[in-house]
Amino acid sequence: MGRRTERVLFVNPSWDKRVSRKGRRINRAWPPLDLLNCAALLEGRGIEAALVDARADGTPPEEIARRAAGFDKVFVTSSPLDRWQCPNLELDLFFERVRLLKHHALYVMGAHGTHYPEIVLKNTGARAVIRGEPEWTVMDVCLSKPLSQITGLTYTVPSGPVSNPDRPLGDIRELPVPAFRLLNLDLYGYELLGDRFVLLEASRGCPFPCTFCMREMYGGRAYREKLPEQVGRDVRAALDAGAKSGYFIDLEFSLRKEYAHRLCGEMRPYAGRWKWCCQTRADSVDEELLKDMKDAGCALVHFGVETGSPRVMESIDKRITLEQIARGVDLAKRAGIEVACFFMLGFPGETDADREMTLDFAKRLDPTYASFHTASPYPGTPLHGGGDWGGRLYPETAAEGEEAVRLKRWEARAYRRYYLRPRFLLSALRRWDPGRAARQARLLWDML
Repeated sequence: MGRRTERVLFVNPSWDKRVSRKGRRINRAWPPLDLLNCAALLEGRGIEAALVDARADGTPPEEIARRAAGFDKVFVTSSPLDRWQCPNLELDLFFERVRLLKHHALYVMGAHGTHYPEIVLKNTGARAVIRGEPEWTVMDVCLSKPLSQITGLTYTVPSGPVSNPDRPLGDIRELPVPAFRLLNLDLYGYELLGDRFVLLEASRGCPFPCTFCMREMYGGRAYREKLPEQVGRDVRAALDAGAKSGYFIDLEFSLRKEYAHRLCGEMRPYAGRWKWCCQTRADSVDEELLKDMKDAGCALVHFGVETGSPRVMESIDKRITLEQIARGVDLAKRAGIEVACFFMLGFPGETDADREMTLDFAKRLDPTYASFHTASPYPGTPLHGGGDWGGRLYPETAAEGEEAVRLKRWEARAYRRYYLRPRFLLSALRRWDPGRAARQARLLWDML
């Protein structure tokens, strides 16, 4: 009799509400790209992989536990790849749901376990916690290597928890095509782009030292790229699976312009079949690149602006000027690409005058969409500073007490003052599409 094929289940649990209680994170139904990478790696070794994405389909925790009983190993993430940079701030609900699984071979991955492996291990009852990017550690676990020999792993022995050395960064050029076949694409979408939505990546990491940016899951400031033809292969597979829209979740899509041009060359043949977006710095685009991106199907660019105060911009070590940002945003709009700009409130030393400057700068830039959030001091960042924050693992803001309440009021005020301007309302009418307008109205309601 032949050996039975091992069966592995990946779980992306629901965070219960569309808008998180802390930090107003929107828990969108976005495909868990890192889990799809893991599944594809295992399938290449003859291991059967399955996915439950409760964030998309709402599978109840009890049903997940019932299904998990039929698998040899179960991997649960607290933050899929789209949450590596900004994970949810509340953990109690996640702990409760993972404990319900009660599986003998349960493994937990994500940013929270990377920051606090022993706390996550204790509160989930998992056999081990995977720290950092998960793909190659998951592979080692599923190839039945002894836990003591697997880098990037924290596990329990009779004397207490043990953390093996960190795993060296993997070569993302070795990643196979993500297992898009595991998705029901009807469940996924992005209000600003479209439905039948996928996530893709061309690179990992960012070399810039912004004080607020959490990069542990990417390996710090290291920067790695896939081969352009590899990205083209991923895009083709996503389209063959039925995708109509996609988001390159890279921290800096156009960090190297020559590379970005080559990516556009790979995607140009498919420009009529879908539309895609990316995020990048406003000082890393130019007229030629944006035209190339537009011709390759790019419909939306995300720019992290953060602040309109030159003093605050210098304090967060963003290493960009307001003039450079204004130029990049203007070039994108001239290229016929919609623009989403992200702004933060509540940096240390920030005043009401600085916040007014941020709102005024947002109005001056006049992007298609603007997002305003309080800055959360994530562990491992200079903004966090290594303090205990009153025992809070993930403080919502750097402010305390009444100042934190004032920040939330400022956040809501910024949305109202930006989106209720006659100029914005007139531009929205010119772009009017009933279905899209309904999705975006719900998003604005969530933000307010």
